[in-house]
Amino acid sequence: MDAAAVNYPNADANDEIPGTPADRSRRQQGRAGLVDANVTDDERTWATFIHLGGLATYTGLVGFSIIVPLILWLMKRGESPFIDDHGKEALNFQISMMIWMIVAGLSMLCFAGFILMPILLVVHVVTGIVNAVRANRGEYVRYPITIRFLT
Repeated sequence: MDAAAVNYPNADANDEIPGTPADRSRRQQGRAGLVDANVTDDERTWATFIHLGGLATYTGLVGFSIIVPLILWLMKRGESPFIDDHGKEALNFQISMMIWMIVAGLSMLCFAGFILMPILLVVHVVTGIVNAVRANRGEYVRYPITIRFLT
């Protein structure tokens, strides 16, 4: 008997049981725009700060765009699937943005980076703020141009 069937005896083959391949696939495809009505104010607040933490790099402290969301996510990920999902998404985006910024910086040698870098900076700030607002509304979010390191 499947372990999921033991934990979820009323589930049928089409149900997305947490931790199963179907659930992981659904999460990877994204639930962007879905609102979780059961999320508490505390969970929404933490998810919001995780997204806003990515903007910490603009304080002049390089790498804080990853460190701040990482610390917040590690503190609360076990308490809420909502916070866990937002933490993974924010970290994936911040790591991806760091990679894209390095690529843009290197491409400045051939002048393409002078166009690419400002675009990346705008995308970084705007999507961070927009997704923080969405998290505060209880929505699940997905960032653009993101490599999914954490699933």
